[in-house]
Amino acid sequence: MDLLSILSIAMIIAALAVFSFRNYKLAVLTYGLQAFILVLIFFTLSSAHDIAELTSWGVIAILTKVIFVPFVLLRLLKKVNIKSEDEPVAGFFVSPIIAIGFSLAIAMSIYPIYLKFSLVQEHIPLIAAITVFMLGIFGFILRKSAIKQILAFCTFENGIHLTLALTAYNSPGIVEIGILTDAIFAVIIMSVLATRFYKYFGSMDVSKASSLKG
Repeated sequence: MDLLSILSIAMIIAALAVFSFRNYKLAVLTYGLQAFILVLIFFTLSSAHDIAELTSWGVIAILTKVIFVPFVLLRLLKKVNIKSEDEPVAGFFVSPIIAIGFSLAIAMSIYPIYLKFSLVQEHIPLIAAITVFMLGIFGFILRKSAIKQILAFCTFENGIHLTLALTAYNSPGIVEIGILTDAIFAVIIMSVLATRFYKYFGSMDVSKASSLKG
């Protein structure tokens, strides 16, 4: 198995760990690891296929995804002073199994379609990209913690950027701008909203917002 495939599998494992860990600090630090693995994939693809664009993607991702996002989230955790996630939908044991099972199934079923349009013909990285994206989606569905949903957003964003690296690395500077602005503005805005939510409800459980209905 080559380095690219190993890194891709490691990214799936890291994404699943972010989804699964109950301790918020551990989940945030693991997200940083997941983002660093994405950077290594960018650099590996750049070297193996002589794609200069992915080198700049990797540098931007280091500054934003590896450093900035974990910093903001760790600061949020310190501000609200909470350590662990409340019981999620389907429980701590079952929900990761549901998430990884469906994510892999979806990835295996649709990746041949993506492969037809992919500029880089790499099977395992493309499967990983779709799987990580779907894990982010299931993070929104199965986790009711505002912090975990921020991490879910960041996770499926990583899946999108890996997909773009494989299928459309020659896109104009829009992707670089997206990597930069998504990490900076989206995470800051969501962190501010999470802080206010916690001050109002005394919890990060977004299901408590149902009390605002009617």
